[in-house]
Amino acid sequence: MVEPTISQASARRTAIFSIVCSAHFINHFQSAMLGVIYPLMMKELGMSYIAIASLAAVYNTLGSVFQAAYGFVVPYVRRGVILGVGNCLLGLSVAATGFASNFNHFFTARLIGGIGSSPQHPVGSSMLASQFGVARGRTLAFHSTAGQIGSLLAPLMAAVMVTYVGWRGVFWVVGILATLIGMVCFVFRDTLHSASSYKACFKDKNILLVSLVFMAGAAGRGQDINEVYIIPHFVHDFDVSITYGAFLFTFIQVGSLIGPFVWGWISDRFNRKLVIQASLLMSALCTLWLAWQQNVSAGLFFNLVIYGAAVTSRQTLTQALLADLVGEDLFDAAFSLYYFIGFVSIPFWTVITGGVMTHYGFGPAFTVISTSYLLAMSLLVLLRTPVKQPSPR
Repeated sequence: MVEPTISQASARRTAIFSIVCSAHFINHFQSAMLGVIYPLMMKELGMSYIAIASLAAVYNTLGSVFQAAYGFVVPYVRRGVILGVGNCLLGLSVAATGFASNFNHFFTARLIGGIGSSPQHPVGSSMLASQFGVARGRTLAFHSTAGQIGSLLAPLMAAVMVTYVGWRGVFWVVGILATLIGMVCFVFRDTLHSASSYKACFKDKNILLVSLVFMAGAAGRGQDINEVYIIPHFVHDFDVSITYGAFLFTFIQVGSLIGPFVWGWISDRFNRKLVIQASLLMSALCTLWLAWQQNVSAGLFFNLVIYGAAVTSRQTLTQALLADLVGEDLFDAAFSLYYFIGFVSIPFWTVITGGVMTHYGFGPAFTVISTSYLLAMSLLVLLRTPVKQPSPR
């Protein structure tokens, strides 16, 4: 009787892991494919660059605000239902985008999609952290990597799909896939946690401290200074084409696929707080090195890979540390607060970096950015971690 029970529990965890990671993949895919589709939409719908920038800002802000709300919802609604509703809403909004006849229609559909995509990080991470005990570092790393793979493959796959089904067809296909994944999420069963347990989250300074560590580091969260400034730096300062600049940026993406998983694996075996501090120190050094690269060389290629591996690991590692520090009944509230605080700083660092780059150039700007990781390291000094208890999982 024991072996079938263990086998069933393992199969259940595998199913949850597969679906949550698939949802994260499609979440990033539908966002990253827009870079290929925008030029076609701009011509047909009469969209400007300012309109696209405004939409992106509102989309990200709306998603961040809703991420903070899920901790209040989870005591009353199962996480599987929240993820299911979110992914179905995302899928339907993506499919609806394929029917857009003007910018207002597109804008409305994307905002609905922003609401639909918002549960993925806090609720998905909470589900995985509660299912995988001592392996949560690796599990959360793979969850992060699944999203990175979606971002990496989306431009190429969307470009191929456009030639066969057109840009509207791409939205329909991806929307259907997201909706199907959302429907599967409804079958997941978990235990509701009380609202009183959620309130305790706000009294735990460790949650705030880990969230501030995530917030303090300038890059590595997606849609931040890496995506905004690095390719223009290559094009303007190294005098390369946009295509070659994008090629150089893929080295960062390759690092971002490998780094979180490697760092997560290490953190599952050693003191997680010290591992995070080591990754932050490497982030600072790699950023400083990148800041003063003068030309395209083998050293630049290596720098970009380890830079991507280091700066993108902070999210995975701090997620695992957060899960170590709080009880399972607080996972949902803790992850909601964590993502809200962590993503709030993206506009701040984007503006700071842009201002310094405008007046002094890329080198001084990313030198300033490198100090953000040292700030995050210093915050961890204040953290007092309890002795890690062995997990049965």
